[in-house]
Amino acid sequence: MKTTLKITLLALCVGVAFAAIPNAENTTNDARSILTALFKSVDNVKTLTYTMSHSERMDDGRILSDSSRVRSQRSPHKIFMKMSDGAEVLWIDGANNGNAWVHPSSFPYVTLELDPDGTIMRKNQHHGVQYAGYDYFKAVLKQSADKAGKNFDAHFLYVGELMYQGISCYNILALDRDFGYIPYTVQKGETVLSIAKKLWLSEFMIMQHNKLSSFTDIKAGQTIMVPTDYGKLITLYIDKATMLPLLIRVDDEKGLFEQYIFKHVKVDPTLPADAFSKENKEYHF
Repeated sequence: MKTTLKITLLALCVGVAFAAIPNAENTTNDARSILTALFKSVDNVKTLTYTMSHSERMDDGRILSDSSRVRSQRSPHKIFMKMSDGAEVLWIDGANNGNAWVHPSSFPYVTLELDPDGTIMRKNQHHGVQYAGYDYFKAVLKQSADKAGKNFDAHFLYVGELMYQGISCYNILALDRDFGYIPYTVQKGETVLSIAKKLWLSEFMIMQHNKLSSFTDIKAGQTIMVPTDYGKLITLYIDKATMLPLLIRVDDEKGLFEQYIFKHVKVDPTLPADAFSKENKEYHF
């Protein structure tokens, strides 16, 4: 009953959200300059720390939620993440054959080396650990803006300002009013992951819509259906001081697809020299 009630309430909230979408002609549209500033802010980040809460819709319609504490370095890309259950993840671009070090909070209590896009780490996860931070969604939004071209003002709407987490934010909507699915012919050597990266779409959404069992459950010449955009509606709450998002919500034709809430965001904080080392005494690798 609790799960049913939760999903029903979410559905009602989504309906309200879509009903509240303004028409472009009724808004003062400054979305372009705000997004440009957001992109610049993301590019200027060297390191980040934050707490992230996420909610993601699974194949069976359930919304799974969790939270984690994150340390992130942009270049070279390094991620340390501590999950709410105490599990720890360390991933460094170009190290450990691309694998992440994972110390679970349960048996066998030993450090594992796992593919960040493998079946274990990606089970019930929309994104791999390597996409933590803001760069991934910056690329998604930039691709959508570039694709909109001259129709930018019809797709990106500046709704106004609001207070969120006690912080003054800009509210931006990225809207695909004609959102749907179109055929795509799989090329030789492609996987769901490579197709999603090429088109800057959600691999999880492609998997769900085509009822695929894995990222490699396709073959050259096969026709699959891919979404026309990353989502039907992307809602952004952007901190006016840092010009970084505090909330990213993605809705598709069914309603809530995924949502990410960033709290206690610190840009370029002073981190210990071993912040991304297995030898850090705070960690349990």
